[in-house]
Amino acid sequence: MQQGKNKPYQFVNRLPSCYYLLKRNWLSEFYPSLCRKIRKYSNNPLDPFNLCPRTILFWYFIPPYRAIGISILGLQEIAVYGRQQIEPNETIYLMFKILELKPPIPLTLLIMFASLGLVITDGANKIVQAVRSEYENIVPKDEPVAPSFNPFNLTPRMSIYFPILDDHTSIGFLTIDLRHVEISIKQSLEPNDNIKSLIRFIDLYSPFPLQIGIMLLSVSLFLCGIIFRFSLSLNRELLDEIKHSLNR
Repeated sequence: MQQGKNKPYQFVNRLPSCYYLLKRNWLSEFYPSLCRKIRKYSNNPLDPFNLCPRTILFWYFIPPYRAIGISILGLQEIAVYGRQQIEPNETIYLMFKILELKPPIPLTLLIMFASLGLVITDGANKIVQAVRSEYENIVPKDEPVAPSFNPFNLTPRMSIYFPILDDHTSIGFLTIDLRHVEISIKQSLEPNDNIKSLIRFIDLYSPFPLQIGIMLLSVSLFLCGIIFRFSLSLNRELLDEIKHSLNR
C-alpha cells in the first residue's frame, strides 16, 4: 500500500530530469542543426552586397528608335545589347543580348570610365548650352535649319539597375542629362536572360547636385559589388588549388 502511494511522488520527481534531458538534447543536436539551416537559407538574402547594382549600362543611340548598349557585368565580363523601341511614346522597349566578351580587367575599367566620362561631359554641355541660351536670350525659331554634325549626339546615356528578385527583375534609372532621369523596370522574358523588356513609368527632374550624387553613389556601389564578387572568386580558386594539392 505504501509502495502504491509513492508512485505519483516518484513520477513528479522524474519530471525535472526529463526536462533537463530534453533541454540537453535540444541544445546539443536540434538547435545547432536548426541554426545551420537558417544560416544557409538566409545567408544570401541578408548579404548587404546583394543590394549593390548588378550591372551598369551605357546606351549609344541609333536614331530614331534603336540603341546599342554596353553592359558591364563584372571586372572581366561585358555584354553587348541591342534595344528596340516598341511604341511611339518611348515607354516600352525590348532589349536582346548580341554577344558576350571576357576582356582583361584594365580594358573593362577603361571602357567603363571612358563611357562614364562621356555621360558627364554630355550633361555638362547641356547645362552650358541652357545657361548660354538664357544669357543671350536666344528664342527658338520655326525656320528650317541646315543639319550640322554635333559630336555630342554620339555621347551615351547611363543606366543602372538594382535587383529586386534575383537577377530577373530589377528597377533602375536612365540619365537623360544631369537633371532629367527616367525610372524603369527591367524584366527577363526567358530563363537565360538573353531577351528583356524595359518599361518606363516615371520621369523625374531633380536638382543638379542631387542627380550627380545619385550617379556617383550608384557607380560606387556597383564597383563595391563587382570587387566583392571578384574577391570571392579568387578565394574559391585558392581553396580549390589547396584541396587539389592536398589530394595528391
